[in-house]
Amino acid sequence: MSQAGPPREEGFSKDADKQIRRLSLVALLLSRGGHPVTVGEIRRRVEGYPTMTEEAFKRRFYEDRAELARLGIEIVAGQDAEGAGEVYSLPASAYYLPAVQLTREELTALAACLAVLEDRFAYSKPLRLALVSLMQGRPELIDDAATPELAVLPEAGSGAAVLPKLQAAVADRKRVVFRYYAIGRDEELERTVDPYGLQLVGDEWYLIGFCHLRQAVRTFRLSRIRSRVTHATRAPHDFAPPADFDLAAYRDRPPWRLGAPAGEAHVRVAADMAWWVEAHYSRCGSLGPLPDGDALFTTAYTSAQPLVSWVLGLGEHATLEGPEGLRDELVAQLHRLDDLLSAPPPSTRHATPAGAAPPRRRRAARTDDWRVEVDRFTRLTALATYLLRHCDEGGEGLLPVAGVCADLDLTATELRADVRLLNLVNFGADGALLYAQYKGRDTLEVWCDLAGETFARPARLSPLQADTLLLAVDLVGGQLPVASGAALTGAATKLRAARGAAPLTLIAGDQLPPQEEVFAAVNAAIRARRLLEIEYWSEGTDESTVRTVEPYLMVRSRGEWYYVCFCRHAQGRRVFRVATTKRAALLDDAFAPRPDLELDLYRTEGVPASAAYAPRTATVWFSPAAARYVEEIQPIDRLPDGACVARQPYIDDPWLVHFVLRFGGEARPLSPDGMDDTVRATVRRLLARYGDA
Repeated sequence: MSQAGPPREEGFSKDADKQIRRLSLVALLLSRGGHPVTVGEIRRRVEGYPTMTEEAFKRRFYEDRAELARLGIEIVAGQDAEGAGEVYSLPASAYYLPAVQLTREELTALAACLAVLEDRFAYSKPLRLALVSLMQGRPELIDDAATPELAVLPEAGSGAAVLPKLQAAVADRKRVVFRYYAIGRDEELERTVDPYGLQLVGDEWYLIGFCHLRQAVRTFRLSRIRSRVTHATRAPHDFAPPADFDLAAYRDRPPWRLGAPAGEAHVRVAADMAWWVEAHYSRCGSLGPLPDGDALFTTAYTSAQPLVSWVLGLGEHATLEGPEGLRDELVAQLHRLDDLLSAPPPSTRHATPAGAAPPRRRRAARTDDWRVEVDRFTRLTALATYLLRHCDEGGEGLLPVAGVCADLDLTATELRADVRLLNLVNFGADGALLYAQYKGRDTLEVWCDLAGETFARPARLSPLQADTLLLAVDLVGGQLPVASGAALTGAATKLRAARGAAPLTLIAGDQLPPQEEVFAAVNAAIRARRLLEIEYWSEGTDESTVRTVEPYLMVRSRGEWYYVCFCRHAQGRRVFRVATTKRAALLDDAFAPRPDLELDLYRTEGVPASAAYAPRTATVWFSPAAARYVEEIQPIDRLPDGACVARQPYIDDPWLVHFVLRFGGEARPLSPDGMDDTVRATVRRLLARYGDA
């Protein structure tokens, strides 16, 4: 049934007018089946263009084509064979979603990503819309997908409020201005930045872009942005990223490799720690055996301090062999720490609480200031396709408003505004796209008009949607505890192929990338309810234990992977880090789930730094330079000279010694009694090793 469209209404915003114009332009070109349309006909027939002056039309038509191209919809320009001037066409392949041959299992795995991430993930809106497009005809797969035994808490940190603005700037290639706190220099300066992409590392977001102040590509931690983010100009676009810029090159980089290499370092690693370096750092260097059983780790470095800190944090398990300048810096830091430990402890009598660290838990589920919105055009095309696909053979449909809002993650207000706008979209003044009206407050009545078939097929994924799908895959790891662990990997491979060669603008990284063999074994044990034998290393000690565990739940929390188990060795619930699991082997024996094993806390809160995880607490003094970093992650008591004191949970004495060593003379323990002597003994053994006792 074809309905006459409603009269054109006044009071639309400029953005709404743009969307009506662009949707009408796409509808006209698609309706011609790829055949070219003259520029004169476009100006006469597309909604909004006829009332413009010649100059205004040229400007708006150029902007509309450029914006659609940014969304992956390339309008093809050509010359009319009969000399009538320019003609334009839109091949179906340039608009419709390419055939991504995902299996049902792969679709279910992607839906499981949404089930795990939604409402705790800044990009959940574009993720849901992308899945709705991929699953046209089978949207029930989203709701039917069982939530796997996995919880991911990519927490919205204190910098997440500026994330939506920066994501829009990355997409629009808009230069931005903000005040930024450079923690190393302890200074706050205004920065003008061309934003190239965004990266989530652990639970912190980072912006990567060209800094005009430093005249180089720099990485900015969003939580250190101290002002609103504003556009530098009013131009539609300000820059184009360099052709050789690759955001993926920033994935999983250790702190000492955040820029152009300045040199190459050689680190001798003790035999019992070689597995650790091989598992987590082989991607950024090479590890070769030495005749005495140790291994030599060779890595390029940008900055000396992070590398020296990493080597010191390994304590007596590592020796910096060269270059000489780095060795000198490491020895100087050991001497500084030795002098600090030999001096009387600083007074803490005038310490004043500086307040808690920025909140780390996720925000309320419907607080939208940190949620990234999909662009309005994509939202409208997704809604149009959704409504038209729910019409019957006669072109009519009745839809519950609540169901539409839930499926597309829209508020009732957003849905009403979008329906009002879609009612005004035509294709060359020949007819409307659709017509929808509310029957009461709870039901939406839809009629498919002449152009309905044009939009009944889903549009191609926008770059943001494609990148969001791949980001979701990154966050839940290479596998999910679903029927087949390879399903998500297979889906990601097909999505990358469909996405094309355009550069990524959104990636995730791991602080310590998990060992794939361990990750796969734990997931398989969770799926099959099979016992798992693990060899587990307690960080900071030389102790490794072999345990038989019943794994129940994978958790990504505080930027790392953990698995929650019933440990038969300890006869109780335990949480193990994937990063410190040396080996995991799937056993033949199955286990019956224990009904009294409480897991909800881990699903909602992640893995807390509880007394069970770090049962002891030390009091640690930090210098003014170190205090700035410590304050970002935990509560401190500030001292008058800018130094601070913090209560540091720790597992055992060796762990605390390695923790203090990492600060290279900028920290010392004040309690428990005798800990300064323990640290000093380690420092002097290290100095003797370097021939500088």
